[in-house]
Amino acid sequence: MHVACLRNRSKRATRSVDMLLNRIKLVLMNEYMMIPVDKIGQRYSELRIIDPRAEKAMQRSMQFYGQMTPVVVCQTQKDPEMIDGFKRLRAAIKLNFTQLSARIFPGRIRAAKAAMIQLNIKARTISELETAMVIRSLHREDGLTQVEIAALLARHKSWVCRRLALVEQLSEEIIEHLKLGLITMTIGRELARLPRGNQPGALQTILKYHFDSRETSRLIALLLREPRWNHDALLRFPEPILEDRHPDPPSRTKEPSIFSKLIKLELWMKATSHRQLDHVSIPERNRMLSVMDRIETIFDGIRKQLGCL
Repeated sequence: MHVACLRNRSKRATRSVDMLLNRIKLVLMNEYMMIPVDKIGQRYSELRIIDPRAEKAMQRSMQFYGQMTPVVVCQTQKDPEMIDGFKRLRAAIKLNFTQLSARIFPGRIRAAKAAMIQLNIKARTISELETAMVIRSLHREDGLTQVEIAALLARHKSWVCRRLALVEQLSEEIIEHLKLGLITMTIGRELARLPRGNQPGALQTILKYHFDSRETSRLIALLLREPRWNHDALLRFPEPILEDRHPDPPSRTKEPSIFSKLIKLELWMKATSHRQLDHVSIPERNRMLSVMDRIETIFDGIRKQLGCL
């Protein structure tokens, strides 16, 4: 009985995959049609991540050469919904295109979402996280089990499970920043190493100090290693990471602004630890205090001058 059930499930899975692949082949063979840009829906754009560089490259390409490849849409009860070609659509809107060439995908919503993966996976134009978001949408919104999703995508259940776990490990705030292109995929993967509740605080520090992927990796490693009561201080001012930063070389064409100089001075002063001050000799301490008094007088004058402007 159990063997017969498995065979029937395998046959249904094979039929689902064959139907999806046949629909994709039909899309690629179909003649394209022209659709007004303002009639194309972007409901499923939330399942894709905006890459600012790729967006600019697509806009430049369409500006000089026009649309070279048709987009793919699925027909709904209202307007057609985009399932492949979001960068082309956004570029068309910015360039004031009135219509785009499109091919119609002959399937329902579940098959259309699966096609978002299948149409991009060979060309590697869909990231692992984007694939995970499509899978989560099929699981949560369309009610498919992991086994059914695996059958629909012609993948093993463990493949589906791993990608579902990836997106479930990220907080909604992190996912939104990824979708908008405010942080990179590499930073998103690093943040996924933290518990979901700790991710927003780490994200704020990364954005505040403009951490790159290497600095983000160091921050996450410190948070995982340090006891929890040290986390607030570390996130407020991640001294071990900032003290390794090298000041930018002076520009030959433009003098750094007063504001940028003040910020660097602030970072340097904050990076000065109490241990370093403990080893300062008494004569050197007196000289430092004298200089600090002069600096304080200068700052008072600057503050008064700024207040009068």
